[in-house]
Amino acid sequence: MDDLYRELILDHYKNPRNKREMPDAELSCSKNNPLCGDEITVFVHEEGGKVLDVSFVGQGCSISQSSASMMTEAVAGKGLACTIGIGYGE
Repeated sequence: MDDLYRELILDHYKNPRNKREMPDAELSCSKNNPLCGDEITVFVHEEGGKVLDVSFVGQGCSISQSSASMMTEAVAGKGLACTIGIGYGE
């Protein structure tokens, strides 16, 4: 099972999903971790309380980048109420 998780993390790190800027995003949030240097900015295009599109940009370790990639897949199409509280370092 551990190997499966390692493969998934490496796949998202090497082939990140939704890693792009979104200049027309209604919502965005930038966070960094000064202890390790991870930096993430998440962009959300929403309409009617629903996440229509989500993307991220950033740099950091494989875990932070993979997590951001997986998060974008997890919240796409969901209601904003389901995604409130998802934040880096919070």
